[in-house]
Amino acid sequence: MAPPSHAACQDGESASCAVSGESCPGQRICEGGRWGVCEPVECNPIVITPSLRSEGLGSGNEVSAIPQGASALRSFVYPRDFNFIASVDAGPAISTLRLSGSVDVKCELGGVEYSFQTPFLQDLAGNGSTAGLTLTRSFSTNSALCPAGYRRVAVRYQAVATAFPSTGPGVSTLTGTAEYLRWLKFMTWNIHHGVGRDQVLNLQRISDTLLASGAHFAGFQDVDRYWSGRSDCKNQPMLLQQQTGWAMRYSASLDQSGNIFQCGLGNRRQYGNLILSRFPIQSDAIWYLYYPDGYERRSAIGAVVSIGGTSITIFSSHLQHGSGSSLETIRYFQAMDLMEFINLYSGPRVLMADLNAIETAWELQPVRDGLQDTWFAAGNPSADRIDYIFSTPLPVARSYKVASDASDHDALMSWVTLEPASAP
Repeated sequence: MAPPSHAACQDGESASCAVSGESCPGQRICEGGRWGVCEPVECNPIVITPSLRSEGLGSGNEVSAIPQGASALRSFVYPRDFNFIASVDAGPAISTLRLSGSVDVKCELGGVEYSFQTPFLQDLAGNGSTAGLTLTRSFSTNSALCPAGYRRVAVRYQAVATAFPSTGPGVSTLTGTAEYLRWLKFMTWNIHHGVGRDQVLNLQRISDTLLASGAHFAGFQDVDRYWSGRSDCKNQPMLLQQQTGWAMRYSASLDQSGNIFQCGLGNRRQYGNLILSRFPIQSDAIWYLYYPDGYERRSAIGAVVSIGGTSITIFSSHLQHGSGSSLETIRYFQAMDLMEFINLYSGPRVLMADLNAIETAWELQPVRDGLQDTWFAAGNPSADRIDYIFSTPLPVARSYKVASDASDHDALMSWVTLEPASAP
């Protein structure tokens, strides 16, 4: 039973009460030692739950967004016609259903990327309807183009569904995002276990440079895992994965028992190659390369990644260092082993590697015979380099060095597409 309004009480205390003419119980609050007026409380609030989805992005790759929860970014690499669909279920009286967002075209000119954004907003009048509403807007990647003279890099579509009830504020979904990637960006980098030209160990600089570059994939070499004090006895593959939030795979070229004089006995000492991918990794494999007695073992890591249902295989490797005919011969046999590994796969393939030999070196001929050097495919002249990105015969837009003091090597970037070069 509710206390009488004149009864004594403690400030802040609440109690239920009956409101004349209302089916829901009310509530009164104690203030100044006395119960306040009985106020009505909404016991069956109307809940509206709009939703946003896409149609046409491919099986397992459709956008889905509601007011709560996660809304994933969906990516794809081939042109598409698709729809964003806003809806609200039958039940509450709806005044308006809205679908709003933007189309953001990324364009490149002279090595600089620009963004050209076009907003959209579409309303469907509900007029108090309780039957449920659906609103559809169509998009085509072929109509989201750059100004003349620019190169189209990507198109990002963002949308939000909002339902406005007949009374009260509107309710929106989380933002749904679909991304068409006209060009895929690859980075190769010998990170020198995170020690820069200034002799400072700072792995975060490596991650920051990668993220700022806009790359979608990275192949790193000289990556330590509990190796020694030179990398502060850290698990660098795990740290790079945590710092970027990307998928990661690692191949330990050197794999030794823990050493009490290095990083202790609790973990194996490892040194090798790394793959980082913005997209899910479906499978991976490690391949060990030729090495004679007395030399370091070398390896390659390969990973099949999926971009909205389209697969591409990427590799990271590091050949024997040093000059002289015997070391050149070792690299030649390693290059042959590397190509044997790469040729186990079909479809689009990209190799990111420190090959420790100049571009005219005879020992790299097995790689040159099997893949294209993206540096030359992008129209660049000969250069003094030992870091490379090779690919199957795919169009290449750009290949360039990324200057950084975070390592004793500069990073190398290449833009590759799975579409014909003539596509807009």
